[in-house]
Amino acid sequence: MRAWAALWRDPRQAGLLMCAYFALALAVGPAIYFDITVSSGNGPAGPPSFLWGAALSAFFAWRVTRGGRISRMLLIIATGATYLGTASMIAHHFTPATFGKLAALAAQIALLVSPAVYLRTRPADQAGTVPAARTRVWPPLTVLLLGVLAGLCVTVYGLTTVILPTAPGCDRGTAPAIVCDTIAEGTPLPWLTAYHSAPVVNWAAMARDWTEIAVIAVSLLYCGWLATGARSEKPAGRPFPTDYVVGYALVGLTSTVLTGGIPFKWLGASQYEPRHNATLLLADAALWTLVALFGDLAVRLLSRSLGGQRAKRDGSAAPTTRRRSRPA
Repeated sequence: MRAWAALWRDPRQAGLLMCAYFALALAVGPAIYFDITVSSGNGPAGPPSFLWGAALSAFFAWRVTRGGRISRMLLIIATGATYLGTASMIAHHFTPATFGKLAALAAQIALLVSPAVYLRTRPADQAGTVPAARTRVWPPLTVLLLGVLAGLCVTVYGLTTVILPTAPGCDRGTAPAIVCDTIAEGTPLPWLTAYHSAPVVNWAAMARDWTEIAVIAVSLLYCGWLATGARSEKPAGRPFPTDYVVGYALVGLTSTVLTGGIPFKWLGASQYEPRHNATLLLADAALWTLVALFGDLAVRLLSRSLGGQRAKRDGSAAPTTRRRSRPA
């Protein structure tokens, strides 16, 4: 672990890190990708675009090892755009290959923003004087919870997107299957429809939508935190429990979606069309949030009370034990 930390921060090892970046680029596809073909009449096409992209990635990676700041920024932008483009396909391509590519792209971005590569691209008169940034890598729980909550909010807001019965995918075995002559709602995958005046929820499609948007939201929030708050000192004193507030709101909205509206029924349906009421949805989510808040407080108070009673019993039993152990 100590050797890895030294490798991560030593600008003399930037070449090794950029070799790892290029190896990942060959595995998942180069971020700088041009569709360039050279053909003459009916002759064969030129080199595939993959080779052009690999050659450009190798050139920019080499330039980074030589101190190229512009090349590093171009690689960060291109790799980040590829990451967001891949994340936006999670709902339609919910496969291990998609998540594996996301992990590889995240590793590439981490290599580009590592202290070793960053210091290597600094001017020569500053490379030896600027210390390696002591940046926290693991974000606070609030960032993760807020990203997941934002994903659920956008997923529920996606119910405003209506898929008409004549839309492509109607009764063609796609995921999720859309029953013809019905109206479906949700994006990027429709997950709410109605049949015979009863709402029908495709939970698999809803989970895919939520996962896609949550991954994008968490990634953007993490980048923002990494650029602004990762190097700041922790505030003195007891901070405001933001993670608890976001967690209660997440539990409240999740309970609202899972129950479909208890006690405020915000989800309904006509004959072949789902209906939802935003006002009742917000009221139901607020009620469930309060239930989560007071439930957590009740559990904490009960645990503290039981812990105090146990400490009193242990304290009162100790003198009795010592008196009984005295010799006659």
